[in-house]
Amino acid sequence: MRLSLIRSTDQGATWSHGKPIRAAQMLFQGALDPDTGRPIRAEGVIADVAVDRSNGKLYAVWQDLRFRGVDEVAFAMSSDGGDTWTTPIKVNRTPASSNPLNQQAFLPTVHVADDGTIGVTYYDFRFNDSNPGAPTDFWIVRCKPAGATTCAISGDWVDENRLTARSFDIEQAPAARGPFGFFVGDYEGLANIGNTLIPVFVVVNDGHPENRTDVIETTVK
Repeated sequence: MRLSLIRSTDQGATWSHGKPIRAAQMLFQGALDPDTGRPIRAEGVIADVAVDRSNGKLYAVWQDLRFRGVDEVAFAMSSDGGDTWTTPIKVNRTPASSNPLNQQAFLPTVHVADDGTIGVTYYDFRFNDSNPGAPTDFWIVRCKPAGATTCAISGDWVDENRLTARSFDIEQAPAARGPFGFFVGDYEGLANIGNTLIPVFVVVNDGHPENRTDVIETTVK
């Protein structure tokens, strides 16, 4: 699958025609339960994009398995209105594991604060172990372009923070209809007020089948 775009120069009144601009190739299999291999409703087809309103730079994130053979967060950027894009890099900080499925990162979002800081959020399984259940957490990693820091290499993305107060068991999430498996929803988002990033995400309420999930909002300064 390809991540492609068309362009408008008049606030969306009209759009470019002809061949779309190809930003990157998307290589994904969809997220899987790290213990059982059962699908999670995070198939990887949904990319997210953002723009720095101060300079017009474009940023895109999506799930991609090119880095370690499982879905993780790919990031690419454009400085010329989308005509050309940087080589995709991995921005999630999920550590290596003897179980490759613990290295997955999925359902990414991207946004830019007023000071140019780029934020990317995602779920991962870094705390999963041999005990029953699949502990899951939500994270944000940030990069602020400045000087030699362009955010176009993975090493620029080191400012990571855990946003879940505690891990939740994704195996207690609702089951999506069809073959899609555990479902936290495609409702994650990222916004800002000034220089403060505001993530919105879903958590599972372990042990509460009458209210399986809640939506959480927090701030990252």
